[in-house]
Amino acid sequence: MPTEAADRKPGLLAWWPVLCAAGIAMAVYALMMAPSLVWSHWGTDGGDLVVAAATGRVPHPPGFPAYLWLSRIALDVTSGDPARVLNFLSALMASGAAALTTVTALRRGISTWGALATGLTLAFAPWLWSQAVITEVYTSAALFASLTLFLAEVAQDRGRGCWLWVGLSLGLAMAVHPTVAFLGVAVVAGTGVAWGWFVPGILLGLLPYGFLPASGPWPQPWGDLSSFLGWAEFVSSRVYWGNAFSLPAIYWPKRVLAWLVLVTRQFTPFGLLLAGLGLILVWQRHRAKALGLLGAFALAAFYAIGYDSADSWVYLIAYLPVLAVALGSGFRWLEAHRVPGYLGLILPLVLLVVNWPQMDLHSDREAVVWLADTLAQLPSDAVVVTNADQHTFALWYAVDAVQTRPDLTVVDRRLWGYVPYNGFLDRLGLSSPGSAQPNGTLESFVGDRPFCEIDAEGGITCR
Repeated sequence: MPTEAADRKPGLLAWWPVLCAAGIAMAVYALMMAPSLVWSHWGTDGGDLVVAAATGRVPHPPGFPAYLWLSRIALDVTSGDPARVLNFLSALMASGAAALTTVTALRRGISTWGALATGLTLAFAPWLWSQAVITEVYTSAALFASLTLFLAEVAQDRGRGCWLWVGLSLGLAMAVHPTVAFLGVAVVAGTGVAWGWFVPGILLGLLPYGFLPASGPWPQPWGDLSSFLGWAEFVSSRVYWGNAFSLPAIYWPKRVLAWLVLVTRQFTPFGLLLAGLGLILVWQRHRAKALGLLGAFALAAFYAIGYDSADSWVYLIAYLPVLAVALGSGFRWLEAHRVPGYLGLILPLVLLVVNWPQMDLHSDREAVVWLADTLAQLPSDAVVVTNADQHTFALWYAVDAVQTRPDLTVVDRRLWGYVPYNGFLDRLGLSSPGSAQPNGTLESFVGDRPFCEIDAEGGITCR
């Protein structure tokens, strides 16, 4: 089946919007990138990810193995603060997503100006932008999602074998974060997918999950992957199952309304209307393809809205390229009605100006200052008990990633009693009570070592 705009493919000179989209996005991200470890923009997990990349451990479930490979390569080929290196990796992935979205727009017959406006609108959508300046997995998910949408366009023209690459890209996207699986609806709907190539490609892309056990020795803080059951529990995120679709029904109306506001903010109200118009135009040409785009975004939104977590909006970042595809069709409609293509650049410019103050983290040193102050107060060889992710991961970063204080042993009170975690503490030489809950008794298991506890607000108490 031909693509929506098989009548027009970009020539060599038409590739300048791709380079501009990537270059402009990367320049903006670099200007406002966090200088090191950061807690802003829901970036608490960054410390866990940096430690996993730097030490060979695995991060929290499901392990994000494709991202883990990328982050380890980034640390191997560069030097300096590993947190800053991985902040830069996030920016690189986000700018790549903008470039690939621009390529897709060109292939769909949108003018060079319209394609550039499409790519930059995605780049400066606040969800994607917020993750492009910190260490997180979601811009990598957006990159592979953008690549999958582009390759699906190519596969429709070039035939069966290309579907192997589409499946591989989708599988790798899922190996960054499994919630990208809903994107498959947009890829296969109305496209004449060659299943015999597509499915093996997905399985090939998912192989990184199979290599996670090689990140031993086990157990580690988040699990013991030395057995099949331990591996299955880890990659299925068994520890988080209680969050899925557990938002109480009474909160659904408020959550849905809040999400509608957030989605509107991504492309501005006018941009969202333009994307809706573009979706209607896709519907008129290829009804199944329009349903696929809408269905993928709707399924992802339904899952994220029902997920009982304040930051579940991050699951939709990989689906912003889906909205961008529809937006590109909207720009094409404007051009068909004699609106100059370059005027489309007003939309990303508005996003840039409006969101700049909230996105700028170049001087954000809250986490770094807290860590330095805390390390200065902790006695040598102390056992440090934490009660919040941001403090746990920051101290892991200091102890394991950059080894500023390798003498410390960090114990997360909330994981105390989790069997693999207690096994990990045993490996560190800290006696643990097996499956017993702390109940204020944890101090009795540290022996004669200094004992300190950090409360949820970051305050320190030492004995």
